[in-house]
Amino acid sequence: MASSSTAPVGPRPQRNTESPPRAVRPRGPASAAWLIITILASVSCGSDSLAGVVDVVTTWRDVDVLGSDRRYRLHVPDGAGGAGGSPLLLVFHGATQGAAGIELMSWLYPAAESAGMILAFPDAAGDYWNTPNSPPGFWDIPDVQFIDAVIDDVDALHTVDRDRIYATGFSNGAIFAEVLACLRGNTIASVAVVGAGMSAEISQSCPWERPMPTIVFFGDADPQFFWDDGFASGVGMLGGAGTGAWLASTNHCAPDPTVIDVSGEVEGEDETSVQLWRYEGCANQADVDMYRIVGGGHTWPGSPLNVTANLGRKTRRINASRTMVDFFLAHTLQGVGP
Repeated sequence: MASSSTAPVGPRPQRNTESPPRAVRPRGPASAAWLIITILASVSCGSDSLAGVVDVVTTWRDVDVLGSDRRYRLHVPDGAGGAGGSPLLLVFHGATQGAAGIELMSWLYPAAESAGMILAFPDAAGDYWNTPNSPPGFWDIPDVQFIDAVIDDVDALHTVDRDRIYATGFSNGAIFAEVLACLRGNTIASVAVVGAGMSAEISQSCPWERPMPTIVFFGDADPQFFWDDGFASGVGMLGGAGTGAWLASTNHCAPDPTVIDVSGEVEGEDETSVQLWRYEGCANQADVDMYRIVGGGHTWPGSPLNVTANLGRKTRRINASRTMVDFFLAHTLQGVGP
């Protein structure tokens, strides 16, 4: 597709400020070491256990986008490589969060290591991505072209399997993953949406060009993005059930999901539970899995990072990172996984 901008439809919502606060992002060679130190500090301050913390190395990469410098963080697991190239997961931060913030929040490294999956954490040009639900000042930023450049840069360095490029994001970053599903449906094999529903404007004015395998994690007590349609900074978002229904229709699935309790056992107190809403019979193996976090807030399920209490409860009964990577591995741009 030719453009990263989405044509305005109706009134736009105003600023949707998210937490955790934007991390201070170092520049230059110290950045990789800084990530390890920060992770270990977060463990000592009471975050959930980070099993298997050894060496996590991420580096800043610069790319040129229409004459402007843009940056992303890159992690290449030890298992990357091999015939046909490696799968690539693009991970988009929420508003005001920054690339380093979503690295810590998602803690995708154990799942990526076992899958041989390269991780790229692009950094927005400001606090927001170019989405229909972002403030107007971000609507003309060439973010989609930026992601094209990131994919090409990673491919030049490490050889990417072009049938296994995936996208996920949190909150505003999740909506940008939806933008990519629309504008780069011939590039992105599957998407995972965390802490958001479907943008109503994308669903109306930017239909996906092919059925897209999609996994969603949605807290039904999220104070930012509501289980019923809408979100805290305005209108323009489908709620949890509405998102599932739209995805089922788009992917030609059965309209009524099978609902399964998948709440894992945890030590200590956890007042949430987890339902899997599985929409079956989808075209071209374009599965739709909606995880409803009952009592869950505006969080990344299973994250080691504790966010502020006003964003609601974080469930430990499912690990969104592990679950989405397993989902991705079952899907390629051509259909089912290898």
